[in-house]
Amino acid sequence: MKSSKFWTCWAVFVMMSGFSLFAGVKQDIKISLEEKQIQDLSPDGLTMVFYVNLTNTSSRTYGLSGYHYRFMVNQQEYLRLQTSLNAELEIAPQKNTMVALPIKVTYDLLMETVEGLQEQAACYVMGEFVISERGRERGRLPVAFSGEFPILKGPEISFTEIIAHSVTIGGADLSFNLSVMNGNGFELMIDRIRYSLSFGGHPVVEGTIAGDKNIDARGSKLFTLPLLLNFFEVGKDVHGILQGKNVPCRIVGEFEVTTVWGPIVIPFDENGQIPIQSAS
Repeated sequence: MKSSKFWTCWAVFVMMSGFSLFAGVKQDIKISLEEKQIQDLSPDGLTMVFYVNLTNTSSRTYGLSGYHYRFMVNQQEYLRLQTSLNAELEIAPQKNTMVALPIKVTYDLLMETVEGLQEQAACYVMGEFVISERGRERGRLPVAFSGEFPILKGPEISFTEIIAHSVTIGGADLSFNLSVMNGNGFELMIDRIRYSLSFGGHPVVEGTIAGDKNIDARGSKLFTLPLLLNFFEVGKDVHGILQGKNVPCRIVGEFEVTTVWGPIVIPFDENGQIPIQSAS
């Protein structure tokens, strides 16, 4: 009987010691969100980074040995992750330790996973940090942070027309017109448009579009590229290409855009047939 009581008391002692250790971790380490950042923004996706402070108010040295979380977008689960760290991240006593929690968002996967997405998505991350001491788990600290991120659409290019002011055996004076559409619900602040243009596979010009390039929300803007071609330089075949009703064109380049999330570069590559007509 005494032996039974002894083991019962010992089991209770062990359980209480475990609870004490877990409770101690929650008292010793405070979690706070330092900042949220949107990085690597592009028409393909972005990275949402939560920077978390672990403040160790005790004299003990702890370690972050793992974490698990769910990432919710518009109240629907987008990602679930559980990770054990190969080497514990030290949480030194009486100091702040910064932890970055990056979450990669791919728009294609997001559209397949989450319904009802528009131009802005509300999100939150919820889970636990696994805290250890000398290689043994001592407790788990809950984390829960919210945020939002944009659904960025790249500008869409469409060919309009080529105006032929003159075409001779030696060269041509042309105006190449194209339209750029902004499908976003915010203005696109375009700093620079770099481009390379070819007709029927023959490079004819490369350069930078000047002037006002900003495009209103859900608006479009017409750009005109003046072209003075020398057929001895661009190829005599271009003269024959310009004799048809439509010209096979390809324009390749990039938009340099300023956003509230930082500067981004959006590449483009558009092929198509563009009608050509005389200016007279």
